[in-house]
Amino acid sequence: MAVVGITVPIPIFDRNQGNIAEAISREYKAQDELAATEVRLSTQVNQAREQLRAARTEALTLQRDAVPGARSAYEAASQGFTLGKFSYLETLDAQRTLVGTQAQYLRALSDTYQAAAELERLLSISDETSALLKPQ
Repeated sequence: MAVVGITVPIPIFDRNQGNIAEAISREYKAQDELAATEVRLSTQVNQAREQLRAARTEALTLQRDAVPGARSAYEAASQGFTLGKFSYLETLDAQRTLVGTQAQYLRALSDTYQAAAELERLLSISDETSALLKPQ
């Protein structure tokens, strides 16, 4: 006589505690990563704002004060050279100063636009991220 038996486990005491603990651990890890990303983005935004402010201030100062001053000095030296009051070397020095000041202004203007673009990029990333994280 042969006896055949089937064993079927009945999960009365298994409440899926291992998977629940793993899911909670992943949730905490995701929250930590989110907090770290928010801090990193906030720091980058603050740095970009400061770079924008500094570059804009420099560009405005150069545009308002330095470039017109260098231009008037060059025009005076050029006119003085024509009248024989200044040497050619002094006129060239004034011209070199004007060109250098204009180049410095253009670099500051370029830095301003780059900082503005970086800030816009960071803020759009931040807006997209916060939109994704908001509950529907």
